[in-house]
Amino acid sequence: MTIRFAAAAACALGLLLARNALGAGTALDIQSARGTGMAGAVTAMIDDSSAIFYNPAGIAQGRILDAQIGDSLIIPSFQYTSPQGTSTGSQFNVSPPFQAYEAGGLTDNLSIGVGVFTPFGLTVPWPPDWAGRSLVTKATLATYDFNPTVAFRVGPLRVGVGLQVERATVDLQRKIETGSAEVSTELGAAAWGAGYNAGAQLEAIEKYLSLGVHYRSAVKVDFTGAVHFDNVPLLFRGLLYDQLATTSLTMPDILQMGIASRPIPSLVLDADLVWNGWSKFRSIDIRFPRDASGQLGSHEAKNWNDTLNVHVGGEWSIDESWRVRAGVLYDPSPSPNSTLGPDVPDADRLNLAVGAGYRHACGVGIDLGYQFITLFDKTSTGVFAGTYGGNVNIVGISVSYRTPHSR
Repeated sequence: MTIRFAAAAACALGLLLARNALGAGTALDIQSARGTGMAGAVTAMIDDSSAIFYNPAGIAQGRILDAQIGDSLIIPSFQYTSPQGTSTGSQFNVSPPFQAYEAGGLTDNLSIGVGVFTPFGLTVPWPPDWAGRSLVTKATLATYDFNPTVAFRVGPLRVGVGLQVERATVDLQRKIETGSAEVSTELGAAAWGAGYNAGAQLEAIEKYLSLGVHYRSAVKVDFTGAVHFDNVPLLFRGLLYDQLATTSLTMPDILQMGIASRPIPSLVLDADLVWNGWSKFRSIDIRFPRDASGQLGSHEAKNWNDTLNVHVGGEWSIDESWRVRAGVLYDPSPSPNSTLGPDVPDADRLNLAVGAGYRHACGVGIDLGYQFITLFDKTSTGVFAGTYGGNVNIVGISVSYRTPHSR
């Protein structure tokens, strides 16, 4: 009995860690207000310092300086409905992942830059007394990428490459029912990982048609977490005590392909296909270095699927100062129904985006972007069966400076 309780606690904490790192709902492509307002459809046309995230080739814009800092306020509202028809909503929460970029031209053809941003992140707060509290009461993931970049232009072709250094942190909370008491558990874990990204843009037809491609590599992170237990009955203190837990996870690689057109000089339209390599997530393997009995470690197959997202967006330059934007994104879930759970209440998503930007003649600018995301109902047949859905509101703001008259 005691071994079963300890193993359940360990396994569930590991599941939380892995799902939050790999759920499609945690992939954040809202890394500038401009990109947010176009639903991320910018691979072939992005030409400011946020290209460090979207396509590093885009920073090769000649002898200019472009810098920006911004934040994205993510306000999720998830809904769970049990097979018996009882509904539970997540608690109100605002997650504010930030981003900052700077890029500049050393010559007419060579540019360098650096970016800091959060490519994966999510907070899911459920009520502390809800029916699924034995799986999760709160799960928080944040990844922070440091991305130095260099780009070069040769005629109509731009190419760029960057180094990706990633810091990942997670905080997970749940309850364990032992029969005599409800034990509170919390896991805090952190890890470092590294990878790269590379991209290209080709002006296939001058001032009319451009093509873009961008690849961001997978990043492996080896988490070491401290598991803390509160309110443990005397009977279980021999196993449910504060200790280390480890696991290895791989963030997916991502391949983006885009085409952009300017049917008139003031309007640019972009369409992207984005492949996400979620199939690298095959299983969860949890290890407890201090477990002499060897009974707490676990292995569970997950078998997630690769996905292909579709982004379409546009930007209209009203005049030299004002721009307006819009976009739409369809994002299918990689999770089979059998692995869907309340820690990442993931589902197929439809994102609707709008935005606007203003730039003064001195070079200072401000951009706003908004997305409304609908999560289509998805039914789980896994550990905590039921239907998951909801919506997310995202508000992005960026403040920037760009060398005047460079557009």
